Amino acid sequence: MNNSTYITREEIKFFKENGYFLKKNFVSDNLLKSLQNKVSEHLNNRIKPFELEQEVHYPGSPKTTSEVGGDTIRRLKLAYTRDKVFASWANDGAVKQVLQSLFESKNLYLVQSHHNCVMTKQPQYSSETHWHKDVRYWNFKNNQLINTWLPLGNETIENGCLQVIPRTHLWKTPIDRLDDRLFLRKDLPANKEWLDLAIDVELQEGDLLFFHAGLFHAAGRNQTNQSKNAVVFTYRSDENTPLEKTNSVKFDEVKL
Repeated sequence: MNNSTYITREEIKFFKENGYFLKKNFVSDNLLKSLQNKVSEHLNNRIKPFELEQEVHYPGSPKTTSEVGGDTIRRLKLAYTRDKVFASWANDGAVKQVLQSLFESKNLYLVQSHHNCVMTKQPQYSSETHWHKDVRYWNFKNNQLINTWLPLGNETIENGCLQVIPRTHLWKTPIDRLDDRLFLRKDLPANKEWLDLAIDVELQEGDLLFFHAGLFHAAGRNQTNQSKNAVVFTYRSDENTPLEKTNSVKFDEVKL
């Protein structure tokens, strides 16, 4: 299945081999402005639910909520139901057609239980995210899930853009290569050949990144004085169902 209007055979091949691909200038200025305004409103007014940097205990995050920066928001949760502009973006027709081609399925679902958020890296108190696969704590029949990452501004090495290790969605990772939180161990010599393959995925406003939930990825700290925000959703086909009585069925899914 292939819809050549929004995705080419070469792009599908690249995604299947590497676990990610980028659509340049994919999103309209009007939509970006609407999303930017809504995210600023929810961050400034601290509209719940959200996750604090302090809660994740990543390198660079504040240790307690009482110290300076301890109230820094890391992500706005449950984006889909926050406002109609997020729901509209999650159901975008062009995105749906790209996903249908990547999944080779017409029947798709938005997974509200995972990601479904606005990822934000604030100045000064943002943390470093170590190498991980999103599926480490997710519970599905298999790991065939795809994330969309929409930057609401330029993402660079300086402000903590995503890094990926291509093809790792196809690799089986021995458990001894991971630490107790299922991050890829950077101190392990056996992992060096993998880490040497890592690339920075710098994005421009209007770009859209698709990446496999089984791909190793990481992100640095924001070293600038401006917030870096991105809307992130996760999708699956009807062939990959969440497991009952797990965190992956906490919220109802949305059929596209």
